Amino acid sequence: MDSVSKFLNKKNPKPKKNFLVSFFNKILVCFILVIICLIVMKQKPEFKDFVKTKIFKDNISFAYINNLYNKYFGDILPSYDTKDTEEVFNEKLEYKNYNQYLDGYKLEVSDSYLVPIIENGIVVFIGDIENYGYSIIIEGIDGVDIWYSNIKNPNVKLYDYVSKGNYLGETIDNYLYLVFEKEQEYLKFEDYIKN
Repeated sequence: MDSVSKFLNKKNPKPKKNFLVSFFNKILVCFILVIICLIVMKQKPEFKDFVKTKIFKDNISFAYINNLYNKYFGDILPSYDTKDTEEVFNEKLEYKNYNQYLDGYKLEVSDSYLVPIIENGIVVFIGDIENYGYSIIIEGIDGVDIWYSNIKNPNVKLYDYVSKGNYLGETIDNYLYLVFEKEQEYLKFEDYIKN
């Protein structure tokens, strides 16, 4: 029995961090930050007005907040290093031609093109959009929402944090529709994509 338990411990080493301790520490840090903000808002009305304007009137970028949190505190759920894995899909957007289409652009790509993610961000919408078809919207860390439309077999779920160059899904035919939007303004394709 003793040799079996030694074998199992070698095959499945204990994680470096205790999962529960790490998780509760991160929750505690978030709780303390919220309490500090509430105390400051109570003491200083100008800070309260600033917070109210930023949260309720301006477009707050949750992707940017998530990126900062991950940078300084790590993922909310601790992950364990997997040194023997490597990224398989890390591509740039490639297209043959593009034209303006409604509020965005229609890119000619190869049939069943594997679509890479253009910028880091959070998936905020997955579903059908009229005149675009099945779409995925990613809110970038710079506050720009990028719509990827005419997609099938998505590789992401709602509220996933996604990285630039990773696989998003594939096109239904040989067209990909892209829209760049920030604070209800549609932006130029050329400012974000250089081929």
